Amino acid sequence: MKKDNISDMIETTYRRANAMVRPLFILMFMIFVSSFQAFALTAEEVAKKTAAVVSASKGVSASFTLTSNGRSAKGTVKTSGSKFAVSTPQVSTWYNGKSLYTYNPRTNETTVTTPTRQELMESNPLLYVNAGTGFRYTFNPVKRNGKYVVDITPVKKNSGITKLTVTVNSTTFYPEKISVTAGGSTTTVDVTSFKTTTGGTPAEFEYPKSRYPKAEIVDLR
Repeated sequence: MKKDNISDMIETTYRRANAMVRPLFILMFMIFVSSFQAFALTAEEVAKKTAAVVSASKGVSASFTLTSNGRSAKGTVKTSGSKFAVSTPQVSTWYNGKSLYTYNPRTNETTVTTPTRQELMESNPLLYVNAGTGFRYTFNPVKRNGKYVVDITPVKKNSGITKLTVTVNSTTFYPEKISVTAGGSTTTVDVTSFKTTTGGTPAEFEYPKSRYPKAEIVDLR
């Protein structure tokens, strides 16, 4: 067989094989894209799944570092349902599901209020991941491997919060970082440890009056 004929046969075989493989490749690509689209989450869905992790569990125990105005402080938070207890060097709070107790060691004063939702979020940083209605959810342009970064902005301009940015582990949906912009300044909460628990005893979320016997009680309820 002549060399030219062999070359023609090889070229013809290659073209036929390529013609057969191309439709198969296109089909596989379409299946991959459709599967990815089916499982891809929107920014709002990511935020809701994270909120569900925080609120659906019986309890949460977390440690965090809070940074604001160039100053940092470490703190802890424990939750049981809607109840929580938060401790930092600057302030400690207890919410028993009805009243919020806030102790300031600098003034040795404890304030008691019936809190609004905004006041609860300001006291317990984990509540920011469940912003609720009246907010827009978009993915932050900054990408982090293995993380979702979601921007949450209020629909109404007169909201006290300008923007929330929540960084979420894409496997566990645990919150890892929460940045809150309000009043022209940004407070960042880096969650250094996070685990779900079976909840705590009711006493853990009540104000420990015996611990601060000389504190002045200011009841604003």
